[in-house]
Amino acid sequence: MGLNLVFIIASIFTFIFIVLKIRKNGLNIDDSIIWILWAIVLLVISIFPILPTMISEKLGFMATSNFIFSLFIFFLYILIFIQSIQISKLKDKQKELIQKISLREYDERKKED
Repeated sequence: MGLNLVFIIASIFTFIFIVLKIRKNGLNIDDSIIWILWAIVLLVISIFPILPTMISEKLGFMATSNFIFSLFIFFLYILIFIQSIQISKLKDKQKELIQKISLREYDERKKED
């Protein structure tokens, strides 16, 4: 029960930290949804430790720890995918801004001549 208590406390602190970051405008609500869901998943797994064991057995994992590692890796892949989408959008915005600035500078030089 000692390790479960540590995980419960860590999950609650993670949830509180995310909410505080949202309130201080340090974290966008859209970006924080995945972290809130992750904190809830960790809390559920901590409160009901038999749940990951049952799921890992149903999915055919050799050990519960393998299932937990796979779950963490899946979560990280989701984060990487979301960040890749955000980076792609930012690159497009940057390109658009560079083009607008270049056109504006060209127009200003043209007017000077």
